[in-house]
Amino acid sequence: MRSFLSIPAFLGCLFAALFSPLRAVGAEGISAEDAQLTTAAVFEFFEAKCNDCHGAHLTRPKGKFGYAMDLKRVAANDEYVVVGDAAKSELFRLVNEDEMPGKDSKVGNASAAEKLALKHWIQIGAPSELPAKLAARQKELLSAKSAAPSPNKASESLLSRLLEWFGRFHAASTHFPIGLLVAAVLSESLGWLTKKESWLNCTRFLVVLGAGGALGTATLGWLNVYAGVSQVYQLHKWLGTATALWALISAGAAIFFECREGTMERARLRAALIVGAALVSAVGFLGGAITFGLDHYKW
Repeated sequence: MRSFLSIPAFLGCLFAALFSPLRAVGAEGISAEDAQLTTAAVFEFFEAKCNDCHGAHLTRPKGKFGYAMDLKRVAANDEYVVVGDAAKSELFRLVNEDEMPGKDSKVGNASAAEKLALKHWIQIGAPSELPAKLAARQKELLSAKSAAPSPNKASESLLSRLLEWFGRFHAASTHFPIGLLVAAVLSESLGWLTKKESWLNCTRFLVVLGAGGALGTATLGWLNVYAGVSQVYQLHKWLGTATALWALISAGAAIFFECREGTMERARLRAALIVGAALVSAVGFLGGAITFGLDHYKW
């Protein structure tokens, strides 16, 4: 497998980037030869640095992104590529800021030449036509059987694979703590309206159960193998962890303090529950945004 751009592809890409005008979609003034050289450079970069984790041969590609070598499909994904504008393209940002390949990758960060090639490729319209030799190689990579074992998977221990498998239940486990912590706020609201202490017992039950569920969900989230390194993912991960800790604090307050109606302890508990419900709802929203985008609640 190549670990760097070939000399002709690199020189062609560098020449095109320095001496050809960078325009939006259509990129007038860019010759077909320059475009093909740039595309070849990007293809070689993707094969060297991306295919191991995002290739068609994988049964479970990272981030559910398994078509890195299909340049036409990559370009059509507007969540990653804004054709004609590298500055607005999430793919270029991830590569340019050394967030991809990931920190656990053995191939290292993209070189300056690879970043330049990717930027120029997006600027000139993200073309997909390759030289004949690379086109044949692309066909070979894309037709690889998905059942083929990944080299990385073969070397993994049974324990690491088992933990990764448990991590896949993260998404399914999120509904439990969200429902319980929101219901705890409803229970406490009824207690505040009716002034009945019996509602406090209900609140305690819900918040303790919800805190346990939040801790389990956060643990599964850390075990879940996810290649996404966008800001939304990072915020979801750390805010989710903070929410689990906050839920534990709320549960502790409900258990260890008497929290009688009208006391400061009861007021603090209610404030903690409201904050916890808001946090768990925000984390749930961000979890959906990772897959469907921040506008997934748009009417």
